[in-house]
Amino acid sequence: MDLSLRLLQSLEAVAAEGSMTRAARTLNLTQQAVSGQIRQLERVVGTPLVERRPTGVELTAAGQVVLKQGAALLAAAQAMVTEARLAATGRPDPLRIAFKAQSTAHFMPAVEAALRAEAPELEVRPIASHTLPDELDALTEGRADAAFLWLPIGDDPRFAVHPLLPEDRWVALPPGHPLESRTSLRVADLAGVPVVGPRDRMPPAVVDFWFIDPRPDGSRALFGPQARTPEECLHLVAAGHGCWIAPASTVTYFAHPRLTWLPLVDAEPNVLALIWPKHSANPMLRLLLEQTRRTLSPLPTATT
Repeated sequence: MDLSLRLLQSLEAVAAEGSMTRAARTLNLTQQAVSGQIRQLERVVGTPLVERRPTGVELTAAGQVVLKQGAALLAAAQAMVTEARLAATGRPDPLRIAFKAQSTAHFMPAVEAALRAEAPELEVRPIASHTLPDELDALTEGRADAAFLWLPIGDDPRFAVHPLLPEDRWVALPPGHPLESRTSLRVADLAGVPVVGPRDRMPPAVVDFWFIDPRPDGSRALFGPQARTPEECLHLVAAGHGCWIAPASTVTYFAHPRLTWLPLVDAEPNVLALIWPKHSANPMLRLLLEQTRRTLSPLPTATT
């Protein structure tokens, strides 16, 4: 039987994403390559494993069996590789992970626990950061091995990018703002409202995404004062200098007695990713990605 682990990984990604296209994006492959691997796995098993429906791709009953048993095979293979590498090299170097606390508090402790269970000798060193340039600098200067950050990062070919989790966007409004009585917002509602946030050293495409500039109607965003950290953004909003557009995890992490948070229902979601330098040969990075994907679950709905 010619059963390759990469075929099982493709089925796992298709099951998780419900789409060949999204699975291909997750695996950094083309859609044609993923479809081909699923067909190859179906030939090995001898029966269809997926069904294409108008709403996406679903596993057949046989596909569910292969998914369950395949997960055990993938975990065993990863454990074998990890144990072999540790036996050959001894205690691994610390795994240094750049992160923003508000973006990772809901899953990073569980990921670290999973890493310890898989590789007890591995030391995880978290490196707190505030902005995208902070995280990219940590990677390029060798101070971090990987980083959890928000996409986009600009046109930067130095990094391997692994999207993980989409999050809705929310808007922080100052006290007494005319929009604070609403239950939700649309991008058009923010016309004329200054948006605070970091812009220095940010690629133009990143600024455009975070500030939603231009707006869907072609109008331009109104830039408010710059702020480097989330705490500075919250202060500027509370002082009446504008609004702040942030991922849903920020709402649940930061409590502020003077602000109103509202969902921005028609904005493209934020996507959290794990990235590392393409030239990196650290054997623990794939284990980090594997355990993060297994640990992550959708965020609970943020409330104001």
